Amino acid sequence: PAPPCSVSRPCPPRVAAMSTSGGKAAPDVDLRAQGGSERSFVVGGLIVVGLVVYNFVGPGPTEAIVRDGEEEAIQEAQWLTWVMWFFFRLLQIVVLGALILLVVLVTQQRKIIYVPAPPGTQRSPKENPRMYQSPDAWGLPYEDLMIETEDGTKVNAWLIYQPLSACKDQVPYTLVYFHGNAGNIGHRLENIRDMHDKLKVNILILDYRGYGDSEDGGGCTQKGFIMDALGTYRFLVESINSGKYAAKTKMSTDRILLFGRSIGGAVAIKVMADLLRESLDAGGKGALPLPAGLILENTFTALRDMAVQIFPFLSVLKWLLAPPLLYDPWDSTDSLAFLTKRHEHWCCCLLSGLQDEIVPPEQMTALHGILKTRRPKVLKFFRFPLGGHNDTPTKGGAEYWISFSKFMGEVVATEDERREGLKALTAEGAAAAKADEGTSPETSKAD
Repeated sequence: PAPPCSVSRPCPPRVAAMSTSGGKAAPDVDLRAQGGSERSFVVGGLIVVGLVVYNFVGPGPTEAIVRDGEEEAIQEAQWLTWVMWFFFRLLQIVVLGALILLVVLVTQQRKIIYVPAPPGTQRSPKENPRMYQSPDAWGLPYEDLMIETEDGTKVNAWLIYQPLSACKDQVPYTLVYFHGNAGNIGHRLENIRDMHDKLKVNILILDYRGYGDSEDGGGCTQKGFIMDALGTYRFLVESINSGKYAAKTKMSTDRILLFGRSIGGAVAIKVMADLLRESLDAGGKGALPLPAGLILENTFTALRDMAVQIFPFLSVLKWLLAPPLLYDPWDSTDSLAFLTKRHEHWCCCLLSGLQDEIVPPEQMTALHGILKTRRPKVLKFFRFPLGGHNDTPTKGGAEYWISFSKFMGEVVATEDERREGLKALTAEGAAAAKADEGTSPETSKAD
């Protein structure tokens, strides 16, 4: 790895830009430029050129008829025949070129989606510019953690907490922060500082496998990300129950919210849906407590929708954008529909930048539409006219934090009501689990 930046060795332009980025929550990445290696496009280009040469320099309709042995060869083809031949050949080239590009995108899709080190940056937070290396640079109290996930992969996380002196008689909420697809947790430090100071919350933020100082595990995949997120959530719950950080801060298992930006929102939705399934299946016995809710910022509906947004030509092939061709579907619509159908005692906040150049704001509106079919106890949808994909917190200005705080206030105000509702939900799950046991094959046989 390159040595850290200093006065005698200034950072490259893109790295240095991190410290003067105007408060962006992550580095900007041109997703169209990701994934397609130079070799892939060179090979694809040569194939397309070959097709052009073959189709337009090769035999025309008249020559083909002569070579087929026709006794009465047409010396001069009619203009309609030539036009039809030309467009047929052109269609061949377009279709074959599109298929070649589709093959390149399919084989390189995870390189396009997951960008641990955007151009001009390093993977590890330790290699970031000084103010983006650790919470120490911002004077934030924190714990540097390595959390082991279900498959044994260890992921790096920071727990930035409110000291006991700031908590007084209150127990602050803890946000489990799932960041976007580009860069490491250090790139989010300015945003974390603002959350810590303006919302008075604890923040537990992790780097997914393959990112930052986390281990590579099996590589960046949807399955791996969900294991990392669930492992981090389990670690938090167990730490709270054991009183691990009781000497430093206050936390409660019924005061946890999942925050996700961009693909992190898809992670948050899937994690909450999985936790709900586990709770309903187990009837509450041994299941992890459910988070109080979700906070989603500039999150997409499904990866197939994003693929069409980034590569418009795929719109005619959208029906193909599903497993096995799409390795990681990240379908938030299905998970959110399950949540709204089976659970109403939770809270959800959507924060949408209307100048988002990556995720169309219409996709946030679509997620809101799903939520309205059976509204959570608290549902807020805030739109910020100047907000882009990575700078909604700063471009939103004071209104962003006022809106966020308003949501947090309603979360606190509905605690008692939601707590009673969760007891009923747990009882419902327990009854269903007992009914399933009563109709299991073993029970039927014994009867």
